[in-house]
Amino acid sequence: MNKQSGAATLLVTSMLLVAALVVTLGSYKSLFYQIKQANNQIVSRQEHWQAEGGLECGFTHIVDNNLSGVPANLAQQCTSYSIDILQGSLHEPDILISEVGYARVAKKLAFVGGGGFGAIRSTADIIAHGSAVLAPPDPGRYNNAGYYECVGAIVKRRFIASGIINKGLGGAIPPPSAGFDQSKNCGSSYQTETSVHTGIWQDADGNYQREYAELDIQQDPKLDPFLDYFGVEKDKWQSVRDDPAQNFLTVSMGGGKDIDCVSKFINELKDNKPYKIWIDGSCQITDTQLTSLKQLQSKNDKLNLFILVHNGVLGINGSGTIRGMLFHFNSGYAPTQEQWDNLKDIKPYLNANFNTYIDTLYGTSSGISPLLATYFQRGSFSLTGGQIFDADGQMALFDNSLRLAFNSDVINSFSTPINVKWVKGSWNDF
Repeated sequence: MNKQSGAATLLVTSMLLVAALVVTLGSYKSLFYQIKQANNQIVSRQEHWQAEGGLECGFTHIVDNNLSGVPANLAQQCTSYSIDILQGSLHEPDILISEVGYARVAKKLAFVGGGGFGAIRSTADIIAHGSAVLAPPDPGRYNNAGYYECVGAIVKRRFIASGIINKGLGGAIPPPSAGFDQSKNCGSSYQTETSVHTGIWQDADGNYQREYAELDIQQDPKLDPFLDYFGVEKDKWQSVRDDPAQNFLTVSMGGGKDIDCVSKFINELKDNKPYKIWIDGSCQITDTQLTSLKQLQSKNDKLNLFILVHNGVLGINGSGTIRGMLFHFNSGYAPTQEQWDNLKDIKPYLNANFNTYIDTLYGTSSGISPLLATYFQRGSFSLTGGQIFDADGQMALFDNSLRLAFNSDVINSFSTPINVKWVKGSWNDF
């Protein structure tokens, strides 16, 4: 009997020990899980903080380099942060995204100054006797459907060309910026390809209509190119020209036969760096002068040119591509038919070739002469940074063709002060 009692006691004791062991092992398992979970939370927060540091690094690079947008190669500028992804959102280029591991943070930037979308932006009416060729256009925003909302031209009122050929993105077309993903193209509704008179103008009732043009040709009645680019109202233009931060070379034309503006600044282009030139008065640029500028650029890969002509007519006759931007700005200039008399290489081409286009835009009884245009361009000529016209209500004429080759790197190379800030409410605002 005593033996049975001892066996029972031993059995009960063993069961209690087993139960205690099971409970202990369960507690350890729970403890290990809690330790692992806490460690994962620490890693997650570390990745989050690291991603936030990536945003700050990217923002600092944009501000320090005075950029007007998020560059495609931004991650390469912040390698010390070990960021997996640091780039502008495909769908909203002004949203900066930073990713580390499973952590993803994003915040929107506001850029004041520096331009806007479009390979050409104009308050002047654009008339092209010949096709307008976009190769490449401004990619614009990336759409949720998997394509770019490409922008060729934005005008305040009217645009007409004898055809528009938007060659899109990718393939043999030069990229619009370094590091650009060439695997995506313009959406079909953002890529005009026509061989008939195409653009935006008024119908018989005075309403503006899109004629054969897709959404890459746009109209904005509130367009203000000077304000958009410089961040300053156009009546304050003198403060922009004379601002040391703008770093303009200034040229004053004497009027009359004093039309050779290139000879007044080309000898100042001594260093391999971008230059900004502000020209007050009318200017004629011939093929010979274009050749001189192209030769200078071929020897200096960073010598990009920003040429602004203010309060006068500007005529260009020649071919080839210049790395740079052209800004024609008339703030207090009234055109006359005699304004081209001294521009001998230009005036003969301001002729009846444009009459049909003028009649389409303004009506057959308008009596408007091509000589009233304040900008004229002839030949297979283009600028890789685009063209801006702030000559409200005037005409810009293109003979033979209008060639646009957009490149945001060229635009960003110019020292135009940009005010960049985080958009309040787009992230953690304290």
